Amino acid sequence: MKRSVFIIIGVVLVLILVAVWVYMLFFSTTSNETDKQFGDLDFGETTDTDYQEPVVEEEPVVDMETNQRLRQLTTRPVAGFTEILSDTNNPRTVLYMEIGTGHIYSINLISGEEERISATTIAETQKAEFSQDGTYVMIQSGFETKKEFILGEIHSTSSTLSNTKLAEPITSFSGTVDNQFLYTIQTNASTIGKVLDPSDVTNETLFTLPLREANVEWGSAASDSHYVYPKATRHLENFLYQIKNGVITRMPIDGRGLSAIGNDDLVLYAKQENDVYQSYFHTITTGTEVEMPFVQIPEKCIMGESDRPVTVCANSEYEFSELLPDSWYKGETSSSDSLWEIGLEGRQATFLVNPEQTSGRKLDITQLQLADDMENVYFTNQLDKTLWLYERIPADTNQN
Repeated sequence: MKRSVFIIIGVVLVLILVAVWVYMLFFSTTSNETDKQFGDLDFGETTDTDYQEPVVEEEPVVDMETNQRLRQLTTRPVAGFTEILSDTNNPRTVLYMEIGTGHIYSINLISGEEERISATTIAETQKAEFSQDGTYVMIQSGFETKKEFILGEIHSTSSTLSNTKLAEPITSFSGTVDNQFLYTIQTNASTIGKVLDPSDVTNETLFTLPLREANVEWGSAASDSHYVYPKATRHLENFLYQIKNGVITRMPIDGRGLSAIGNDDLVLYAKQENDVYQSYFHTITTGTEVEMPFVQIPEKCIMGESDRPVTVCANSEYEFSELLPDSWYKGETSSSDSLWEIGLEGRQATFLVNPEQTSGRKLDITQLQLADDMENVYFTNQLDKTLWLYERIPADTNQN
């Protein structure tokens, strides 16, 4: 047989094999209809930063019909949240941002329906603060030296969040009742407090402190009292400062491991005394102090403004209180908190609820918030970052 015939036969066989391979790759399916197509070359997710996940309608996840006043609102970890009061057009809702993704959800507190209102992904979202009207959100993403801070605008007609990156070295931030944001930046020798107007992204300086490592407990508005103290540790003596209208005043409060919260009239603080962690209420106008009826970490409390003197605290029995507050900051002290309401300038404590008895779960309660009308108390569980609600005033007995 001629050599040319062998070549032709070989080429034909190769073409047949290639044709079979192409068919198997792109058109053949397995006998199991649930298996994927063999030739499926769908590469899945994209790394495009402008990618918007499709909004998927979700079933309500919150049981608002239960008789329990304590409810778990989310199964997702929460970076920040706020309650939006109802009006003639909208029911009372809660907005929250999910840790990690930066997606924003709303929960209808009447029906329990949950809806994703922003599908813009902000990678490594850690913390968020909303303006009270739910129009803007300030976001921290990333860790350590890779932290970034973003101002986002929420749109009612779009699931896209309009973002503006903030260039300043922000160390703490908080939303206000008049829809602004308070924040601090750190310099080589000081801490500077500022107020940000999100509508035009402009800021003004509120104060300058000659401290680099300063914790700020923000008031509800720029004009309110703000309290500042150095990093709390039981090994160092601390001092407390009040900032009001740009004026910095040293308070007659000091001690090792000192931390505090307050309003224009009252300060709740705790410190180490003779290797015992003690908690006090200080009345500013009279200078009087009252020891609280139990050991209380101030960061696990929320205090209303002077015209609405409500203080709610999450409290546990701490086995080694002489190690506080360091052991709590380090996560070495676990909590199974109950909620208490503190009245009469610290002289009275009223038990509200024990979540472990009510829900069967131990909760380490943090990030307490009071609703604007003081009816609901919100908080997160430090263990899984989920959001919870306690009805301080039940819906069927609301007081006007």
